[in-house]
Amino acid sequence: MSAGPAGAPAPDREDRHPDSRLVPATYVVLQREGGSGTEVLLQLRQGTPYMDGWWACGAAGHVEPGESFLQAGVREASEEMGITLAESELSYLATVHRTCALPDPVEQRVDVFVTATTWTGEPHVAESHRAAELRWWPLDELPDAVVPHERLALDALREGRRGSLLLHGFRQSLTLVAAVGRNGVIGDGSSMPWHLPTDLRFFKQTTMGGVLLMGRGTWDSIGRALPGRRTIVVTRQRGWSAPGAEVAHSLAEAFLMAGDGEVFVVGGGEIYAQTIEHAQRLILTEVDLEPTGRTRFPPVDPSAWRVVSRQPGSGDDAVVAWVTWERLDRPGATSA
Repeated sequence: MSAGPAGAPAPDREDRHPDSRLVPATYVVLQREGGSGTEVLLQLRQGTPYMDGWWACGAAGHVEPGESFLQAGVREASEEMGITLAESELSYLATVHRTCALPDPVEQRVDVFVTATTWTGEPHVAESHRAAELRWWPLDELPDAVVPHERLALDALREGRRGSLLLHGFRQSLTLVAAVGRNGVIGDGSSMPWHLPTDLRFFKQTTMGGVLLMGRGTWDSIGRALPGRRTIVVTRQRGWSAPGAEVAHSLAEAFLMAGDGEVFVVGGGEIYAQTIEHAQRLILTEVDLEPTGRTRFPPVDPSAWRVVSRQPGSGDDAVVAWVTWERLDRPGATSA
């Protein structure tokens, strides 16, 4: 063990990063030449708690202790597609290193993609509780709902970029946006407690071009997709859909779908409570009203956040100010 300052023992690596680990996985892409050029075999996910209704590689799974990436690919191809592969039949395609705004260790992943053009047996759905069907798709005509980080690897295959290192989510940042009354209330659980034209204009200017992440109740209170922004709705209700909404059934799914860039969490109270500890910014509208309602914004801990800007309201409505907070422990942040 090396010594730290003043001769003190340096902390073990596990002590410095107690939750630091990467989850390795192998993805197997079967390919063939068809009438439309190169085709790849994809599975339609179903019956799992993650990305149901999305198209994914024909087989994929975690690398087990003591396995290589290639050995994992051979095993997963047998388990999920009922085919026999030799390690020598697998060709390296790309590595996707991915993360998201949630620092949960299970969301820190390294995915190795391999391809095969020869195998033994006829590919079929061998785990019907996890996949609805297998289908060959022209590489130039993939369905819209391909799992986002897997599409990165398939795009690399289509473009002839074998051996690529691809990143997903490393430029993802999280900002919570809310209008908050003097009593902390943000709503009554079904509708907005106020109509503030200046705040609506500020909200549009702030979020334009970004990704809006919201719960089902917030979607219902807005009633439609807002132009110029992607909208991801988190709901536990399977089968729910609405025009203009992308549907996720967990926060992890939502952040995977969001990809790189700034993600704006815009409600409701439960979503705010689950994401505030992972956010880099808060943009809060201070409203000079005390509406009744059971939905409140989580308390902002002044030891963890600092105000970096305060823009006074125009006086046209009850908006006191628009206040931007930054997390003190984010990289590069210093206390005022």
